[in-house]
Amino acid sequence: MRLVCAWCGIAIERPGYSQTLEPETSHGMCQACTESLASQEHGAALQRHLDTIPMPVLLVDSDNAVVTMNAKACDILGKKLDGTGTQLFGKVFDCVHSRNSDGCGRSIHCSGCAIRRSVTTTFETGEPQILIPATLSVASHDRLSEAVIAVTTFKMGGLVLLRID
Repeated sequence: MRLVCAWCGIAIERPGYSQTLEPETSHGMCQACTESLASQEHGAALQRHLDTIPMPVLLVDSDNAVVTMNAKACDILGKKLDGTGTQLFGKVFDCVHSRNSDGCGRSIHCSGCAIRRSVTTTFETGEPQILIPATLSVASHDRLSEAVIAVTTFKMGGLVLLRID
């Protein structure tokens, strides 16, 4: 599988990826683009940059709160960026366990959350987590359903970029 930068398109050298001519390609972020994005303030320039990414991405802080997300993520998750600040990602993903009295991140179910584990691991180790399968119990319109996704995480300064595949 090839790993290329979603911003500039260059091949990324990372352990565990062979840069072969296989048709499968995954996207990440090269060091130069990471440094460029991390050096920008969290404002309009950052949001415009995120909105150019063709796949859904969220920026998550060390408290597992979504700082911002791109337009593609807003569309898929049915959310709007309202500028009211961060929300824990359980709320952003409409995870049914975030509605428990303990709240997002405090339920017994949260310890097994693949999204939470991927973000935490990336914060702790600095290593990306690539295409980690995750199943969410999603509550929307008073209906419960299962959402099966894969997530990829990359550390960028004090934030983690969470990509939904």
